Amino acid sequence: MLLLSILALANTDGTLTPSATEKFEVFHDISYNEFVQRGELHVLNDGTAQYQPIGLQDPPRLTETDSKHPDPSKYTVILRSLNGGAQFVLPVLRCRLVDDSKAEETFVIHTAENGDIFHIDYDAGNSANCQKTHGSVSPPVHTKALLRKRAVGPAPKLNPAAVIDMDTGKEHQPEPPKSFLAKYWYYIVPVVIMLMLGGDDKQQEAPAQS
Repeated sequence: MLLLSILALANTDGTLTPSATEKFEVFHDISYNEFVQRGELHVLNDGTAQYQPIGLQDPPRLTETDSKHPDPSKYTVILRSLNGGAQFVLPVLRCRLVDDSKAEETFVIHTAENGDIFHIDYDAGNSANCQKTHGSVSPPVHTKALLRKRAVGPAPKLNPAAVIDMDTGKEHQPEPPKSFLAKYWYYIVPVVIMLMLGGDDKQQEAPAQS
């Protein structure tokens, strides 16, 4: 049974097909406050994302309780998780899609180090279309899905905190490093004195023995 499951996941070239860790239904605001599903957005376990259009004659629609559209100047896309996760509301200016039969849209999914989704960016159409005075809004026809994993940058190298002299109000300058003799003179001097005194005693004893 396990072998059959592995073979079912394998492609013809022997590699395993990536599985989806998160799936979203993608609803577009085709007409004002009428959200129609146009596809699904899949986050795969190989670190990529994939968009799949559904291509249904009568696609699902969101109810009024599921979609609230406060701004008529915005074209809004709603991502509804199929795994019970968060719902994302992604608006752009509606004028960006005016009379654009080749409009593109891009989903950028941002994930944490553990793979959790914390933000999704959405962009669609072209800002140049907002210069048009009239025209109908067409939904995007080309879709790109990108996955961006949050990277942890290098830790900054900070300088030590400055110490302020309370009397002068100026920065306290650190003392220059001491030499070996300056640090340990009180150990060296007694040893030198003992050696000198010991040498004099031996010189005084030598004539007496002769």
